[in-house]
Amino acid sequence: MRLLGSGLVAIALAVALVGCTGGPAATRSPSPTPTSAAVPSSIPNDPALRADVRMRSCAAVEGGWAAAGRIANTSGERHDYRITVLFTSKNATVIGVGATTVPVKAGAQRNWRIRSSFVAASPTLCVLSGVADH
Repeated sequence: MRLLGSGLVAIALAVALVGCTGGPAATRSPSPTPTSAAVPSSIPNDPALRADVRMRSCAAVEGGWAAAGRIANTSGERHDYRITVLFTSKNATVIGVGATTVPVKAGAQRNWRIRSSFVAASPTLCVLSGVADH
């Protein structure tokens, strides 16, 4: 009887140990980690033109992030607005960069959008880093 009891304990212990191993069902692929991006050494910025540009959205898109907004050209002449956005982590690490040029006639308004492909951080922030006449 004692031998039978010892055998049952050994079987129960073996079953318990098998349940604790990290078999195929326990493996997970790691989540992609955001990496820093190359930041331009110079980002043109004109404070007078910057006042004409508003960022209205900063959101995830497939494969990256996008920033968008509106330009209201308050001057009496046409400008080719060069807009640069840095996409950063909450700790201000640049993980993506994007730029666009939008021509806007004097007194007119136009929408703008910049999309950048990268592995996003949580959260990802959009920084309007430069506006200039291109």
